[in-house]
Amino acid sequence: MSEPYRATMTDRLTRILLLPGLAALAASSAIAIAPEPPIPVPIRGIVFILADDLRADFLGCSGREGIETPAIDRLAASGTRFEHAYCQGSRSPAICLPSRSRILSGGSDWSVPNWSAAQRGSDLPLWPAVLRDQGWRTHHVGKWHCGKPWFQRSFESGASVLFGGMGSHWTLEVEDLPLVGDPAKRRLRRYSTEEFGGAAVDFLRSHAANEPDRPFVLSLCFTAPHDPRTSPEDSEVETRAETIRLPGNLLPVHPFDNGEMTIRDEELLAWPRTKPAVRREIALYEQMIEAIDRQVAAVLAALDQTGLRDEVLVIFAGDHGLALGSHGLLGKQNLYEHSMRAPLILDGAGFTDGGVRRDFAHLHDLAPTILAAAGMVPPTRMNGLDLHRPTGRKGVLTRYRDAQRAWRGDRYKVIWYPSIDRWQVFDLATDPEEIIDLAPDPREAGRTAALRRELQAARDRCGDDALLLVEQTRSETFDAEAANAARSAKRPHWRLR
Repeated sequence: MSEPYRATMTDRLTRILLLPGLAALAASSAIAIAPEPPIPVPIRGIVFILADDLRADFLGCSGREGIETPAIDRLAASGTRFEHAYCQGSRSPAICLPSRSRILSGGSDWSVPNWSAAQRGSDLPLWPAVLRDQGWRTHHVGKWHCGKPWFQRSFESGASVLFGGMGSHWTLEVEDLPLVGDPAKRRLRRYSTEEFGGAAVDFLRSHAANEPDRPFVLSLCFTAPHDPRTSPEDSEVETRAETIRLPGNLLPVHPFDNGEMTIRDEELLAWPRTKPAVRREIALYEQMIEAIDRQVAAVLAALDQTGLRDEVLVIFAGDHGLALGSHGLLGKQNLYEHSMRAPLILDGAGFTDGGVRRDFAHLHDLAPTILAAAGMVPPTRMNGLDLHRPTGRKGVLTRYRDAQRAWRGDRYKVIWYPSIDRWQVFDLATDPEEIIDLAPDPREAGRTAALRRELQAARDRCGDDALLLVEQTRSETFDAEAANAARSAKRPHWRLR
């Protein structure tokens, strides 16, 4: 870092801390500037890249065969990939809203009772807002699923911003900001992934030319590979589908009703799931991921060309995973590894060894990690941990509404479905795809009982006091024929282009 830049930042931070009210806030340790940076070289920027519905195991660097993700793989090779990063689940069917809220705020799902309500308030710290208050230039591109109040707190400007959850990757309505007046909505000018990536590159070049000494945040959130499953190469999908490697835990129908069998995500394909239909779905999914990778490559090239690369922390993550035919499911409203485990790669600011971390991480660890990388003490309201150090967690507790709970330890995992009082136990060391349920095996009765106790202990530690026991369990039988009939009667909203 140059001396002029260091002096500029020192002067700017001194002036900021003298602003009315902010000095008291810093003194209260809600926001504090670290006396010494926690990393060797203070960073000049954060480039945060988020994919939507991306499975952790659908990247070349995580072992997916046949997929081309060279840019993301290079990030993993020069940075750090977190093998056991998890979304905590959700109290609502839309998993992405609470997941993104946790990423921004550093809050645990067990500490905030209602994320939609939280987005309308200003009591939670948000990492881009903290950096903005400290003089950083903050800019967002793409999907924003956390409400306009949080956006206004966090960002000076935005390009091609989607205030919503999903829609056609060709015709989404987006907005260009700064937030002056009421910006007009417009249609995408090209395929969403390409437009978002191009807007991110434009920002980096503009910032380097106009404010080279000012630290910055670029938040780039794709809507892909979320459905509707379309890509720039739709015409090639049939050929690709012929050679797609199907998941080892593929099933035509989930073996029982998990409490959320007919939600919109699960209606993308009819029951039973057929191999040709799943192959095509995965082929499109992989094409969408590869389109993201091309834009990641463009962003990294822009960082190199502007001379910013060596002083920037680049983060690539997903908000959660997806089933895609695994266990007979398609969506993320379940607690299997394919849905709760998320991709997470950090490159720069102490994450430069090309290694793989296997300690347990949560996505909401990103907020305190980012602030620590910027030389700040994270606000005390943040529940996440700074990933510059091992987390020391013994496992992760996940939930889906009141229909499912799971505890994943170092080797074994237990899932509970309270309304049908069904338990599953998996040995992830020998059965990483969660195919062999050990719970019904009398020889595993002791282990199952111990894991049930571990789950309850984890709930107690986290403050999960929901009353999940029911007086009368419902049937666990799933009527696929009736579900197909109901699906056929609905408007095919999943086929939007």
